[in-house]
Amino acid sequence: MRRRGFTLIEILAVVFILALVAALVVPNLDGMRERALRAEAERIGAQLELLRQRAIVTGVPHRLWMQLDEAEYRLEWQHDAGDAASAALDLTGNSALPLEAPRASGIEYVPIPGNFGRLQIVQHPFFFQGLETPDGWITRGEASIEFERDGTAAFTEVYLEDPSGHRVALDVRPLDERVRLRDDL
Repeated sequence: MRRRGFTLIEILAVVFILALVAALVVPNLDGMRERALRAEAERIGAQLELLRQRAIVTGVPHRLWMQLDEAEYRLEWQHDAGDAASAALDLTGNSALPLEAPRASGIEYVPIPGNFGRLQIVQHPFFFQGLETPDGWITRGEASIEFERDGTAAFTEVYLEDPSGHRVALDVRPLDERVRLRDDL
């Protein structure tokens, strides 16, 4: 009686085919991760460009606020805290005027209304490696990139990295007023 099973040659052929497929696929996985890291950096770069343009159009300073440890960021602009109280007033004369003293107003950074101001998280497994600012290298805690009313900002480099050590940099360039993406290997 003959046993059913695989011969050694059949098993070796399957192992060879699997090794060949793995040899073709594994190098591409690294390239896919590099492309995804670059795409994430491009997304943040587009947000920085949006902030610059909004600062110019509105004449109000804007900033990209970042929590480096949590890889979170948010788009913010300066807003007068007293505006909320005055916006609630009914100027048609149909309601009583409040007689209490006005609250102290102060200009502070607040999230931009709508989806742009919501907290965003850098796509996993990427993270902020750090920022190079005129004040030095920042790797932990909160940091921000501020755009003045005319869209200018101090030169800043934002570094994004993946766990395997691939890194890209976003350069906020004040002289040519643009954000440049570069691979930083």
